[in-house]
Amino acid sequence: MHMIHKTPLAGTILYCTAFLLISISVNAQQDSATNLPNFLFKGFTKSVIKLKSGQVNSAVLNYNIIDQEMVFLQNDGYMVLSNPQIVDTVYIANRTFIPFKTGFYELVMTGAVTLFIQHKSELESVGTTTGYGATSQTTNARPARQLYGPIGSVDLSIPDGYKIVDKTEYWVKRGSEMDKFSSRRQFLKIFKDKEKELSQFIDQNSIKFKDINDIVKLFNYCNELYN
Repeated sequence: MHMIHKTPLAGTILYCTAFLLISISVNAQQDSATNLPNFLFKGFTKSVIKLKSGQVNSAVLNYNIIDQEMVFLQNDGYMVLSNPQIVDTVYIANRTFIPFKTGFYELVMTGAVTLFIQHKSELESVGTTTGYGATSQTTNARPARQLYGPIGSVDLSIPDGYKIVDKTEYWVKRGSEMDKFSSRRQFLKIFKDKEKELSQFIDQNSIKFKDINDIVKLFNYCNELYN
């Protein structure tokens, strides 16, 4: 394993702030930024950002699954990685994230068949009563993009009157092709040449497509088939 040289956070990261980060001028209270349902991790975690230039930096990060952005804690302020195209890889809590056009996808498995997870959610209005006990709901009724307390106190939580709806999708990479799936039907459509074997495996192992552990088991089998 190659040694990684980590530069001090107050050094190189601050130097490239102008083109890498959007700074939100707030007084951050880190205690209030834990166990938030719109973030992937329980709290902000010391992480590593590797740029395409080869430069490697330490950072304190969490991932917003609604805005699909890396949020960065520094000097009692929250920032957003605004130019992900210059980032090669982000490592958070022993997990690996790669930038794509629509956020950062988690790299779960590599091989003949590579698996990514696109962690994402949408906000849904909890609804207003329309009469006769009925409730009107609006899906994806996301308010304006969250800026983490532009002035005054920090509030990283979702707005009142909304709930989070999971929209996580899996991505398969075979060669240069990328395909997404979230159901059995979509998955088998990607692997038509091995549909019989994979269908049997899914049935025999009671694979659940909402369970990442089951998906990993399924992709281990995929890589056995294609190796």
